[in-house]
Amino acid sequence: MKKTLTVNLGGTVFHIDEDAYQLLDKYLANLRIHFRKEEGSEEIMNDFEMRISELFNERVRLGYEVITIETCRRSNQAYG
Repeated sequence: MKKTLTVNLGGTVFHIDEDAYQLLDKYLANLRIHFRKEEGSEEIMNDFEMRISELFNERVRLGYEVITIETCRRSNQAYG
């Protein structure tokens, strides 16, 4: 049994495994650090969140109810 959380990502609510949340949170935190001095860093982060949300929505449309760590890894690999 895994603990799940509810998150709002890019304006969409997802159910996400706790370990997937930790990976996603770390990934987004690293992106924030990387882009913090860039002009428009908030917009850049919003764009990342929107794209990740789109990738997660694809999984939900396929019938997956919970975002897993594997889904997070695949979305992170899409960006490097």
